[in-house]
Amino acid sequence: MRWRCPVCGGASSTVRYPVPEEGTEGGVDAQAFRPSSEQFGRTAGSVVVCTTCGHGSLDRLPPPEAMEEAYADAADPVSLREEEGQVETARRALAQVEQIVRPGRMVDIGCWTGSFLVAARERGWDPVGVEPSKWASDRARERGLDVRTTGIFEHDLSAGSFRLVALCDVLEHLDRPADAVDAIAGLLEPGGALYLTVPDAGSRLARVMGKRWWSVLPMHVQYFTRESLRRLLTDHGFDVRSVTTHAKVFSARYYAERLGGYSPAVERAAVGVVTRIRQADRLVAPDFRDRMAVIAVKGSP
Repeated sequence: MRWRCPVCGGASSTVRYPVPEEGTEGGVDAQAFRPSSEQFGRTAGSVVVCTTCGHGSLDRLPPPEAMEEAYADAADPVSLREEEGQVETARRALAQVEQIVRPGRMVDIGCWTGSFLVAARERGWDPVGVEPSKWASDRARERGLDVRTTGIFEHDLSAGSFRLVALCDVLEHLDRPADAVDAIAGLLEPGGALYLTVPDAGSRLARVMGKRWWSVLPMHVQYFTRESLRRLLTDHGFDVRSVTTHAKVFSARYYAERLGGYSPAVERAAVGVVTRIRQADRLVAPDFRDRMAVIAVKGSP
């Protein structure tokens, strides 16, 4: 099938990250699809950029059934160690959201082990989650959360019943982002908000690092810029209220371990340093300005 831009429908593109003619570099499997994957620079196909709107995406998508199986089987014990930081990241996000909408019913699509829901519950929201990974959704339910093991298009949630939909680090994984945005709009009550985070492929860091940027990963099929994401949301009935950078809270050890995607020796040295100075468990949130957080409000029909 001929490539079409998932954002604007354009048919003209240029190659940004090629892969060898003989096949894919990254593969589609549960190990590659875990959140702490260090397979930087590997993709499941060539990434092309639309010459009309600047959005990047795979020129050929992996088989849908292969991706569904990989997400269903994905597991990542590192996530358990890092849940304190993930909850703090969510608290900071909700503080921004609550400047636009007051707490009410909310759903986190792709909630993983439920840290956003934990923070929402603390702040007076009535939260529910959707997560395709059996391992992650089981962990979320262990935390006393209402989480359904399913995908964005398969859930049984009631239309128009949520004040907030969170979609954190999810849209870049989806082969049909426009359909996903429409599905989210259908869940929101009038004036409800969408909180969305994705890597920023138009950031200076992404441009400088090229294919070695740490958000070039096997599970990422979309590469949004601020402009292409704003266009997608606006074209599908959302009023974009804010676009900011998005820093994640993790332990210093976690950030040191990510260097293993470039050099195991450097990773060992970095982990050794933060351990020796007794900072390994310290929560940090460096802002590399290569991620974006968007708050958008559902417009009138």
